[in-house]
Amino acid sequence: MCTYNMLENFIFSDTLRYETHRLIYVPADDEVVIGGMLAAAIVAALLVDTPEGDARGIAVDDDEQREQFFLRYEREVRRENGGLFTTEVQALNEAYMEIDGESKRLYAICGNDRLYDLAFGLLMDYMHRLVREQVRAQIYELVPWKGPFAQWLFDAGYIETRRQQLLSIDWSDPVAVYTVAQQLEKPDEIEPIEPTFVFEGLRAEQVLMGYWEWLWKVAQDEANLYPDDKVQLAQIKQEILKNETDYDFLKPEMKDFTPAQINLFRKWMRLWKDFVEQKIDPAPTGGKKKDIRQEIFLDDTMPIPPERNYVKVREYILERCRYDAEFKYYFRAHKLTEMCRQLSFIFGWYVDDNALGKRMKSKAKK
Repeated sequence: MCTYNMLENFIFSDTLRYETHRLIYVPADDEVVIGGMLAAAIVAALLVDTPEGDARGIAVDDDEQREQFFLRYEREVRRENGGLFTTEVQALNEAYMEIDGESKRLYAICGNDRLYDLAFGLLMDYMHRLVREQVRAQIYELVPWKGPFAQWLFDAGYIETRRQQLLSIDWSDPVAVYTVAQQLEKPDEIEPIEPTFVFEGLRAEQVLMGYWEWLWKVAQDEANLYPDDKVQLAQIKQEILKNETDYDFLKPEMKDFTPAQINLFRKWMRLWKDFVEQKIDPAPTGGKKKDIRQEIFLDDTMPIPPERNYVKVREYILERCRYDAEFKYYFRAHKLTEMCRQLSFIFGWYVDDNALGKRMKSKAKK
């Protein structure tokens, strides 16, 4: 059981002590001062599985124990602003400068290969943990969905570049750590980044589906504000088709894109156009999708039939023909396939012309 703070001061030897969250190493006439997680990781490696380590509650054998170690570390260094990404990067950079980028001093402090590996393993795990807090698990958590899709894609492409850079940093490399520290200290001097339109850990269809689920919920929430929500949703669908497949407004900002970047952006938009059109106006299975616009709309009289209930669809058609002259004219003047396309528009689900045709003929024979 832990009786005091994990990072209490401790004297290891005449040449090594931990004091006020800093590890102080004094070989000969030199003095090396190490702070941040690197110092805490070395302390943990030197004390774990000892009576002193047990008294401090130091245990780092599995992922859960390491997570608890990191949480306790952040609580105990809170007063010194420790546990923040910027603070820890700066502390690690200063530590590497203290040891002149040489691992021999750190090895001498740790004493053997296993303790050295344990200390650096803790450091790497913690820095990766801080990076994940910065860049989130997925790009849409860092760049929340917003319409239209082209704008989200454009913005996320630039953020993803920096995100992937952080995910790929080798925190055991003093030069890499120095570069990150300089970027954090002087953000205005960072060189312009190029957009990246391939997102770490996500397939293209996952991006499209995630955006669509957000977009469709927004559309439904907007439609539900009105008493004629079904009519409103049908109109919103057409606005979605109009707004979500256009990216001309971004072309001035894409003038500095490389040909490869332009090509990849266009591929995304072609894929999204096909995706959203299929969601709004699904084509028959195995059939060729036709370019068609909505010509009939919901009214306030007839409710939408349940999905795939063609008895109710037939009743909807016959009943509406009795009082809606324009609807009746369209029904008589067009093929059943065209009528089903229009019904798919207004119902929000795909109306199969074969299924409806059989139901219409069956009732007619009776």
